[in-house]
Amino acid sequence: MKVLIAPWGNPFGWKEVEYVYNGQKEKSKDPLILIRKIENPDKVIILSVDTLADDYVHSFKNPSCNDIKTCAENLISNFTQKELGFIPDKIIISYGFGEFNNTKFIGNAIDFYYNTFKELVFYFTDLLPQINKEIEVIFDATHGINYVTILTYRALREILEIFVYVYDVKLKVLNSDPFVGREAKVDRLNINVIEKSKILPKISVYKSDKRSVEPCFLLENKSKEKIGKDIESFIFEISFNTDEILIFLGSFLYALPVFILSYMIDSAALKEKIEKISEKFEKNICLMNLSKLEIFRNWEFRENFANLIKAYLVSSILEKIGFKKLSDIPLSKIEDLKNKVYKNFPIESNRIDKEIDDIKGLQNITQQYEVYNKIKRDTVLNQVDKRNFFAHAGFEHNVIGLKKENEEIYIRIYAGNKNFAEELIKENLPQI
Repeated sequence: MKVLIAPWGNPFGWKEVEYVYNGQKEKSKDPLILIRKIENPDKVIILSVDTLADDYVHSFKNPSCNDIKTCAENLISNFTQKELGFIPDKIIISYGFGEFNNTKFIGNAIDFYYNTFKELVFYFTDLLPQINKEIEVIFDATHGINYVTILTYRALREILEIFVYVYDVKLKVLNSDPFVGREAKVDRLNINVIEKSKILPKISVYKSDKRSVEPCFLLENKSKEKIGKDIESFIFEISFNTDEILIFLGSFLYALPVFILSYMIDSAALKEKIEKISEKFEKNICLMNLSKLEIFRNWEFRENFANLIKAYLVSSILEKIGFKKLSDIPLSKIEDLKNKVYKNFPIESNRIDKEIDDIKGLQNITQQYEVYNKIKRDTVLNQVDKRNFFAHAGFEHNVIGLKKENEEIYIRIYAGNKNFAEELIKENLPQI
């Protein structure tokens, strides 16, 4: 699967110039026409901001937030069709900020990142049925404006670093020679490869005391208090369990296979929560016709929103390769998870292999669950050893129980130390 992604500013100020890439050339207002011709991507995504609608808001009598986003999307679609001869497979319009001729967009700048992260994750997970072993992404940074390019690249990189746990992922970043300020003297612009890398697996997980959404920091204190109560009620209504998300992501981060499968969350349920938060976020955007049309985002996204999206992405990938939440986990399923997910982690993989071999070597596993420590040492239950918990990939002898049924060994988290293990995972995550 090859995907071409381009962050864009306002295309209506671009001028035609000859672009050169891989020995071929094309005269155009944007390098995408030539990049598509040479790279032949399966999908093309263009990202931009709602502030593009500034010159067109007067055409709406009483514009809504959706009207503004749709207007910006249509501008991109019409431009690509007219000037580049194609329509992108996906256009993502995210939240901008700043004051313009006819509009003033007010909100936390980081909203662009969180929303873009969500939209890219949704699009990539929709592609999962079409992805076999490889993902190649080409990122054209030529026409992206400052924060749009930076935050889109950040979101994309985080997504690809999660995909590479299971897939082979490559990233190529392109950027053409600069054009602004040299119009009269420029004959052609080279499209340069500024990064070409094989992505390595990584997932960043942070715990936060903040909710997935919070009142916008620009609000006055009284408004913050009122909106904060509304958010609290809404979060309770959708049953958003931050601890559950952190335990699942922490288990994935620390390569704890028993806990990954025990705390795995259904991706459809996660997506529903993400969509509800996004819908409520948009309902709390106020449009006011003053000297200019002011678009004020009363809510702002926070890191626990990103955690929810990461949990959705990880669950979607795990489901694609044949895993689901289990309370009684066959040892063969642990082996399967290790082989499919942690094959690129030699230390973690060897650690899990050692635990599997030790369990297979036990002679006295019964048909009823018993704590590993009792089976191994025939002693009373001891307190969980923090170092051993992570050093043994979550197979700490006081944390799991074992049984044998029909020649298959099953593993389950021991209820008596379950809460202690949960806290161990959470407390070792970095706080922001």
